[in-house]
Amino acid sequence: MAHASLCTDHPGWTDTESRCYRLLSNEQGGTWLASWDGQALDFMPMAGDGSLPDLTYTHHHQLPAAVPHQLADALAPLGTIVRISNPSLWDALCVAILRQRQLPPGASRRLYHRWCTLYGPVFESPFGALHLTPTPRRMLDLPDHAFHRAKLATLQASLRSAAHAYLLHATAWRQLRGHALVTALSDIRKVDSWTAAVAAADYLGDFALYPRHDLTLRTLAHRAAPDASLPVAEEPFAHQWAAWTATSSQLRTLTLATLAFGSHASSVPAPAQ
Repeated sequence: MAHASLCTDHPGWTDTESRCYRLLSNEQGGTWLASWDGQALDFMPMAGDGSLPDLTYTHHHQLPAAVPHQLADALAPLGTIVRISNPSLWDALCVAILRQRQLPPGASRRLYHRWCTLYGPVFESPFGALHLTPTPRRMLDLPDHAFHRAKLATLQASLRSAAHAYLLHATAWRQLRGHALVTALSDIRKVDSWTAAVAAADYLGDFALYPRHDLTLRTLAHRAAPDASLPVAEEPFAHQWAAWTATSSQLRTLTLATLAFGSHASSVPAPAQ
């Protein structure tokens, strides 16, 4: 069987020596435990029913030919890349807001897990108690000190604004695709276009939408190809990233493969600002 790699950029993943796992929900009662043993992806129903979350596949052979060989060589060992599209637009929006803190991957996961463990719905699993992100209504009911306890006081206004807007517009938002969803999410007070694009990419599995100037993306590209003379600053990097790709499909592959590289890189120093 061809080698495959799982992209675990979402902070809900937990890694062990033998496998990684994550709880997912479609917001309509369907909840699954996803696990990956290094070769195969398994979904265990935890509650409700409905279609399994969508999967996105790509392969390093689909990288644009214009990409520097150093970067292409670093991404090639990933083989076929698999990513689970987030079935919950609400969770995707929350994760994008939490990522505004620009924390390293390990710290970002601890922040997300603490937030979910403190206030989110709990499910018993073969790996113990696992939690989903707090629902929008739960978010709005939390007192101010709850955000301080979760170390999210600086994001309290953004999370509450998102929860309020989500309760009003979620049904319509879930019908949108592509840049239309990014635009709609950008209209939320205290949610900027970067946050909206990160959330839309996570939910739709379309990483052509992912912000090309994102710090994580730039960091991983420099880590993968330190000798490729990649631009460092936001705008030059974003311009170069787009210039290498002739189609949305190539942009999607390049971005997703680079983020997947971060799931497997042991140490990722940030580029100079």
